[in-house]
Amino acid sequence: MPLLEMRNISKAFNGVYANEDISLSVEKGEIHALLGENGAGKTTLMNILFGLYTADSGEILLRGKSVHFRSPKEAIASGIGMVQQHFSLVNRMTVLDNVILNLDGNSFVLNRAASKARLLELAGRYGLKVDPDALVSDLTVGERQRVEIIKALYRNAEILILDEPTGVLTPQETAHFFDVLRNLKNEGYGIIIITHRMSEILAISDRVTILRDGKKAADLVTAETNAAELSNYMIGRKLSEERLISDTPGMEPVLELKGASVHHRHGKSFAPTDLSVMKGEILGIAGVEGNGQKDLAELITGIRKLSSGSILFEGEDISRLSVRERYRKGICYISDDRQNDSLVTDMSITENLVLRDFGAEPFSKKGIINRSALFKNASEKMAKYQIRASGRTGAATPVRLLSGGNQQKLIIARELADDAKLIVASQPTRGLDIGATEFVRSMLAEERNAGKSVILISADLEEILSLSDRIAVLFGGRIVGILTHSEATVQKLGLLMGGVTEDET
Repeated sequence: MPLLEMRNISKAFNGVYANEDISLSVEKGEIHALLGENGAGKTTLMNILFGLYTADSGEILLRGKSVHFRSPKEAIASGIGMVQQHFSLVNRMTVLDNVILNLDGNSFVLNRAASKARLLELAGRYGLKVDPDALVSDLTVGERQRVEIIKALYRNAEILILDEPTGVLTPQETAHFFDVLRNLKNEGYGIIIITHRMSEILAISDRVTILRDGKKAADLVTAETNAAELSNYMIGRKLSEERLISDTPGMEPVLELKGASVHHRHGKSFAPTDLSVMKGEILGIAGVEGNGQKDLAELITGIRKLSSGSILFEGEDISRLSVRERYRKGICYISDDRQNDSLVTDMSITENLVLRDFGAEPFSKKGIINRSALFKNASEKMAKYQIRASGRTGAATPVRLLSGGNQQKLIIARELADDAKLIVASQPTRGLDIGATEFVRSMLAEERNAGKSVILISADLEEILSLSDRIAVLFGGRIVGILTHSEATVQKLGLLMGGVTEDET
């Protein structure tokens, strides 16, 4: 008898199916991968399982008994835990306090010693090393993920749903995380892992369910399949394996940072840095999140002000120029935080595509908006960048109704302007499916091959290695090493990302 069965699950929004007659089962002691393009229905299906949505039809059986969850609280009480891609921890609280927060049965006087002992017992049994007394704000990303898993285990979860769990981990942390999953599997836990990384699916899962356009496309035994077959089921074609970069970049610097630093109220977060980006080069920036990547991107684009040093663009000091002035000189920005930095989600696709240029021709003249030019621009970019809007509203669709992947493609369509000279791309493929990821990478490579410069900030080492001419690694707000493409290996980058200096590697 399976630990979990989802039978013939259907869910529609405004008459459009997100899930249509999908069945899925998970056995005890199984790692089950869930694959699909953006908008294929993965998130909806897992939200139904976790009690965030209610299915229109179908049935969920847990340990052979029919269940109906009206909230995540009910799902948790039945033994289902979910670790979201963006962690839900309180940074100013300790690990222990986060684990026991909102637990049913907490009395007015809490037995912290017993809670701490149970936490340590779980951590030791499954290889989830954490310090119960540490503040979450002081933990690495990998450690925070362990806390999230311990939270679920502490609540007696038997089924774990993990959404893109390795997206911000170093290779070493990923290897340790896989060891944790194997330990849980051996203890009989059922694990559902959502990931877009094909190599991880093949390395860690037992079975794979593939969704396409809201329907189940295939249910495969991982040991009996391969990346090409998975890709064919998911996107209908094979993935390209060729290196996208051609020729060698020029020797002329487009951007130069000279002693550039940032001070925050709580102290210096980005140390004085010298860095150059050449014309026609992709400079990869690797590092575990939170090591200065955001500061670097915002320094270059003008969002964050310099505390010291200078920034030269095509030989001109732009340190005091605004975001708009830098954009007009050819510096574009694909932010890692699309919701807060890049989109006005209640506005339409058409409007968001011209947020940078709505006051200039051909979109307006003497304060009068040229709506035909707006719609022509939207139509062309939606076709070129494969931006899909559900329903009949097309380019008039509010951006909040788009999937995360389509929101990201909208930003890329806007920022890869004809007059762009330097593109700062921060996590440009995060949350995208395999087909969309390949498309975005090809677009960045195309820009580079046309002589433009790209700063690629990514936690995905496969992406960094496949696209970059040179790779700089950030740790603790400092660049700890710069490697050419031929010098770089996953092992070397992983060590640098963990704080080992280039000399020590």
